[in-house]
Amino acid sequence: MTQVDNWIEAAFSTGGLVGHMSYVLLVVSMLMRDISYLRLFVIASALVGIAYDLFWLRNPVGVMWESVLLLVNVVQLYLLWRSDRAARFSEEEADFVARRLKGVSRGRARQFLDLGRWEVVPAGTALTRQGERPEFLTYLGSGQAVVEADGRPVARLEAGSYVGEMALIGDDVASATVRLAVPSRVWRVEGAKIDRLCNDHPAISNALRAGIADDMRTKIMAGNAGAQGGSAPV
Repeated sequence: MTQVDNWIEAAFSTGGLVGHMSYVLLVVSMLMRDISYLRLFVIASALVGIAYDLFWLRNPVGVMWESVLLLVNVVQLYLLWRSDRAARFSEEEADFVARRLKGVSRGRARQFLDLGRWEVVPAGTALTRQGERPEFLTYLGSGQAVVEADGRPVARLEAGSYVGEMALIGDDVASATVRLAVPSRVWRVEGAKIDRLCNDHPAISNALRAGIADDMRTKIMAGNAGAQGGSAPV
């Protein structure tokens, strides 16, 4: 039997299949968008890897490092669980999370909301200005805003809408001016914090982008319903 035949036989033996499963689980973990599921798959991979190193390879070094990997992810999963348990939301925050942060853990959502602040902003305040990069990403918790292009009103935004999202996420300037039509309750966060968030926290960044995409679909559908009552992404 040649060396290649020996390799093939070892690769598809019971022990070899167990070793393959450890790596398959690790690869699957990299496909998870939810950090909790990612860590669960890494833990499963480490457990299978420990069994493979211990019973088939008799490799104490592998057992040690797989155990370290297991311990780190168990601790991190516990910290996520504790953060989720401790997270508390007001009614308006819970509505925000349900609308625009779907799939984000409670702890991560709390972390994101704490980056910004809730304010009551008077009517007539410009949330974005056409041709300028917005200073804030704004979420319209209650109230109404008017979208103006070249000084003319072209649409309106209702509660639950983002303002300035396209310019901030795309690192561009606002395509329209958005002014509050009535005194409104808003949550807003500085653009610089959004930039850091997108770089440092991919899970929150992905959820934010998904929420923005959902918001855009809502605005486009409202715009298609009629020019008078329509909305537009800004």
